[in-house]
Amino acid sequence: MLTYGFLKKFMVVVTQIIFPFKLYGKEKVKDGACVLVGNHYRIWDIVHMACTTKEKVHFITKKELYKSKFLAHLCDIVEAIPVSRDGQDAKAIMTALRYLKKGEKISMFPEGTRNRTDAELLPLKGGAALFAIKAKVPVYPVMCLRKTRLFLRTKIAIGDPIDLSAFYDRKLTAEDYAAAEEIIREKMLETKHAAIEHFAAKKKKRK
Repeated sequence: MLTYGFLKKFMVVVTQIIFPFKLYGKEKVKDGACVLVGNHYRIWDIVHMACTTKEKVHFITKKELYKSKFLAHLCDIVEAIPVSRDGQDAKAIMTALRYLKKGEKISMFPEGTRNRTDAELLPLKGGAALFAIKAKVPVYPVMCLRKTRLFLRTKIAIGDPIDLSAFYDRKLTAEDYAAAEEIIREKMLETKHAAIEHFAAKKKKRK
């Protein structure tokens, strides 16, 4: 019987052959509940999220994947959380919050779709802030430093936890959640830019 652990190991091997990557900052992701967010270029990006921790990660994924029996079966094995593209899915929200309150991790790509443009980051669709605030858990940015390319190693930087505790225990408006999402967006970009500068400085120092 297929298990989450087996699928993770298999997908890591396959991804490291096709779209090799290296994670930096894994030590920042502590045990327990959190929301992992990242920029999104390919379906293989979910593997980056899974590799941030030894714990299980519940992936928020689009419902369209469930049209394929094979993909639906794999999603069930890893206990993915299907959502509609418009994000109006009360069941998915409750499922994600239930996992978080049990001390488990969820991951999502808040851009809502793969970025096929030249934009550094697409507008965020929302959701990450709601989950983090309702469950009172940190958010970790997991950022590809460039678009993933066949057979070329990509650096993945994990940022410091984003603390949204200023929004806890308050009656929040749509504007409040939008402000929290903007904090997440800024921290995602900050993580990417800081990592790029760090590696550029190291490369310059070696010359």
